[in-house]
Amino acid sequence: MNARNVLLSLIILIAFYFGTHLSSWFSTTTWPLWVRFCLPYLIWVITIAAFWPFYKHRLLAIIGLQSSPLEGILWACLFVSPMLLGFALTSEIAGLQPMLLVKKALLPGFFEELMFRGFLVGMLISVANWRFLPAACINALLFGTGHWFQGATATQALMASLFTAIGGLWFAWLFVAWMRNLWLGAMLHVLMNACWVIWQVDNTAIGGQLANILRMATIFLSIIVTLIYHKKVQQHK
Repeated sequence: MNARNVLLSLIILIAFYFGTHLSSWFSTTTWPLWVRFCLPYLIWVITIAAFWPFYKHRLLAIIGLQSSPLEGILWACLFVSPMLLGFALTSEIAGLQPMLLVKKALLPGFFEELMFRGFLVGMLISVANWRFLPAACINALLFGTGHWFQGATATQALMASLFTAIGGLWFAWLFVAWMRNLWLGAMLHVLMNACWVIWQVDNTAIGGQLANILRMATIFLSIIVTLIYHKKVQQHK
């Protein structure tokens, strides 16, 4: 790695660090709840937007927003079908609370993919010339440790971090495998979070036996379909 790539790597990682921590340094309990909830996402968007003057429209391609939303959403719906069908057939709906779905599924699902996979992985690979595996691993490490707070005990915190780190690796692989289609990962993330909310699976990312079987089915389905699809695409070229 040359000096330029080292410098760019540091800029990206420092921007990511400040972007994901700034709100916690200034937010106080005296602020309205909606401000405390929305502030981190606003700072994430500002962090990414700060790179616009340097990369212009290329930035949208780097972070995956130029890809087809419809294609990404349709594939995501297919991949998450084991969870949707599994929970629908085995569990009672706990209740559809629109604001809870927005708070725990829609916003975190989209913005975590935007910041961790789109910005962090996308920028490290495209701008700093990292290979996929190091970029995916640092994304997984940061994504996992970012969910440490979910555990009431050290063991639960460790499990939550491990589960989300593995999820971070998987989402990073999907992001790159599908030609940086952020919409696929974002929709998949949103729908998986929505399952947790609609069927009240767990208050953390850990889940029970059924939830993890269905989650693994979703992961395996997405990997198998992705590999088969891209093999056929290559054969037709």
